[in-house]
Amino acid sequence: MKTLLATLLLVLSLPVTASANFDSHRFIQEKCSSCHDEQVYIRPNRRVQNLAQLDAQVRRCDANLGTSLFNEDIAAVVEHLNQRYYRFEP
Repeated sequence: MKTLLATLLLVLSLPVTASANFDSHRFIQEKCSSCHDEQVYIRPNRRVQNLAQLDAQVRRCDANLGTSLFNEDIAAVVEHLNQRYYRFEP
């Protein structure tokens, strides 16, 4: 488990080049907001408690929405959410 978390943190700390036309902010506004508003990110009893859980949650949402994001795009969404709401340390 520690190796997985260390690997995830390393990958998230590398420069991310998302798909050429991918806009994580717009994606979140258009897709994520279809299920919930931004309160899900800032509520005191939120499920996501670290970067690994945030990555897993974005992947679950991607699967549930059927958006089939590339790994780079998922990383961009995770980075955007972390910078804007969560502020987990890498």
